[in-house]
Amino acid sequence: MRAARLYKAGEKFKIEDIEKPKLEKNTAIIKVKTAGVCATELDFIEGIFPINPSPLVPGHEISGDIEEIDQEVKTEYKAGDKVVVYNVMNCGTCWYCRNDFENDCPNRKGQIGFTVDGGFEEYVKVPISSLTYLPPNVSYEEGAVLACSGMTAVHSTRRAGTKMGDVVAVNGIGGVGLMCIQVAKICGARVIGISDSEEKAELAKKVGADDTIIIPPPYDEYEKLGKEIRKITNGKGLDVYYELVGTTDTLNAGVDSLGIGGRLMIIGYKAEQNLNFYPVDLLVKEGQILTSVAGCKRDLELALQFANEKRANPIITNRIPLEKINDAIQLIIDHKIRGRSVIMMDME
Repeated sequence: MRAARLYKAGEKFKIEDIEKPKLEKNTAIIKVKTAGVCATELDFIEGIFPINPSPLVPGHEISGDIEEIDQEVKTEYKAGDKVVVYNVMNCGTCWYCRNDFENDCPNRKGQIGFTVDGGFEEYVKVPISSLTYLPPNVSYEEGAVLACSGMTAVHSTRRAGTKMGDVVAVNGIGGVGLMCIQVAKICGARVIGISDSEEKAELAKKVGADDTIIIPPPYDEYEKLGKEIRKITNGKGLDVYYELVGTTDTLNAGVDSLGIGGRLMIIGYKAEQNLNFYPVDLLVKEGQILTSVAGCKRDLELALQFANEKRANPIITNRIPLEKINDAIQLIIDHKIRGRSVIMMDME
């Protein structure tokens, strides 16, 4: 079968023929239909995440059909079912799994697309516990992307405690940011989208942002963001600032933009870019710094439910065959991606 593999940092994906995975106990073999391309893939190439094992097939946003499934396991799933894959291979029984931290399970057996082969191959082996149904009104492409951006948006919004009447800002209008806007709107919040171009600002408005602020390259106007936010909010500041860019300047701007009791929700990051601020600036507001990584399976299921009800849907702008996966990565490097790219396995 065809697969896109990484051997070491600094190199491009290599398209190779490899052996199809074999069914094992408590697993299913998925015929991959679509695999989303996330900026996290770039972290492997840049050496932020280790490529271990090497070679590795990345791809943690997966949708497809069940090809085979362990018949000895009592489960509702069967061959032919359309599914989306939850990529954290958690134990399901520890305190963390039972208390809404399954994404941080200390006993997990790996993470699909990170430490075991993922979706950039024609067939992928996954635990049966990682399966969830693809709803009838959700496409394979949407389902794959929701396995990351949708799940992340729901999880971070729950952790931030976003609620009706809140004023929130989403800094970074990419795949996750566009979903954060929609989920925050579902919660009843007023949303300000912060983008680096008019085109992305229009995307933010398209999915529900009430206001937008544009900070173009070279991004040297973030020091003015707090003032602009207070102007829009009549001096109040923000209840939640979703930070998806992850530079020192954008993180500090988030702290400055918060109102009394505001929460800085850190989702994005960049190498060697640190939060650096005078603690009193947060202390006097009784503000909070929160973080969110990926999500729990129920976050994915809720994102799929929202999409099935057409209340929150990812924007997919590029459908690319597996053989051109490096083109999808280059779009991210060049900051030319609008929404998300997906790999289509059946595309010539």
